[in-house]
Amino acid sequence: MDIQSSHYVTGDTAFAVDRRGVIILWNKAAEESLGFSAKQALGQKCWKLLAGKDAYGNRYCCKHCPVREMSFRHEPVNSFHSTFNTESGEPRQFHVSCLTIFDDPGSNGKSNNELLLHICCPEDETMHTEVTRALAASQLGALSQREIEVLALLAKKVSTKNIADRLEISIRTVRTHIQHLMYKLQVHKRIEAIKVGKHLNLI
Repeated sequence: MDIQSSHYVTGDTAFAVDRRGVIILWNKAAEESLGFSAKQALGQKCWKLLAGKDAYGNRYCCKHCPVREMSFRHEPVNSFHSTFNTESGEPRQFHVSCLTIFDDPGSNGKSNNELLLHICCPEDETMHTEVTRALAASQLGALSQREIEVLALLAKKVSTKNIADRLEISIRTVRTHIQHLMYKLQVHKRIEAIKVGKHLNLI
């Protein structure tokens, strides 16, 4: 399978990697949405160039990428949301679908040529915000009364130490509550938690 001589037509951002995670296909839409030219991208390790992360900030892209490993075991990979780095340095959110392409297996039962094609649909900030709100709303039942109290005090710009004093708990416990509520609200910063909390009428 000669990827360079093959033809792949899609208006969406698309790139493909081999078993080692080396980028071997980078279309025009990828150049436009991610900012890296094909010359910059081809031959690079995908996880080093894009550093993809999930909605929680956990790394998707890594040397031993689970998505790539599933794909090359010929297991189906469900679509997912990922944030990729761009040439400008600003991360951008995408909805990613994966397609494994491989030759017919040889005498050893293995395909000689395989690639993992990523088809990525950019998600604008408004869409990402709505997804975040929907995810947050689904977690409301899991938000404890104490976490709501901590969130309300954060919204009033009360320091961690003063929150601990007011609630008569340790600073470490306050930080644990903050970590838990941020996880449940699908955010990574305290200011984002406050915004989501207000939007959902929690505080």
